[in-house]
Amino acid sequence: MINVVYAMTHHVYHMIVSSLLSLIKHNPDARVFILCEDDTLDIPVTAEIINVTGQEWFPETGKNYHTTFKYINLLKVCYPLYLPVDKVIHLDIDTIVCENLQPMFDIDLTGKWFAATPEYRGNYRAFGPVYYNMGVAVINLEQMRKDNIVPKMIDLLNNTYQPYADQNAWNKFGIQMGKVVEMPLRYNENKVTGYTSNPAIVHYCGYKDWWTNEKMHRVEYLNEYR
Repeated sequence: MINVVYAMTHHVYHMIVSSLLSLIKHNPDARVFILCEDDTLDIPVTAEIINVTGQEWFPETGKNYHTTFKYINLLKVCYPLYLPVDKVIHLDIDTIVCENLQPMFDIDLTGKWFAATPEYRGNYRAFGPVYYNMGVAVINLEQMRKDNIVPKMIDLLNNTYQPYADQNAWNKFGIQMGKVVEMPLRYNENKVTGYTSNPAIVHYCGYKDWWTNEKMHRVEYLNEYR
């Protein structure tokens, strides 16, 4: 059985349904967690809801609280504190799952924090020769707890502006401390990582109207569920 987590604020609640339907179609036994701002959600699958309203990790005075990203993006670095499991797949809500994700979940993360796909088409290289897209990732929560890295990630995000919010924290510490495993492109196909002939997960990265736009790449995968 795989563990999967999403995180979202009120303004995108309606977007998660398509992703959830695709996930459960191919992974009917998945244990699903959702960090959100309610105790219950009107969704078509069973999920464990974690209400993060009133969280204290990221105050409004923080450098990244009032940006184009939402505070719940910052809370992704706190998964080791919130989730009662040792390993989890994170999915952004603008993703469509195309197959069973057990092989992805089974990626060997011994001694590592996460597996993610590089953004080969992007120009942002703030922390080394590569930059990883964290819209889809396999996360070793147990190792992160052992290494006590979350307080350092929180401190970075509260005190230094990061143009890509939590993704910068993952990259900065993951790259500098050698804690990243490169994940195959087919597990996070999008416009900055590249495209494949057989995607396992299609990520509609950057498409704000992804649930109505008929011209986007791979729209046929989304149309099945939206």
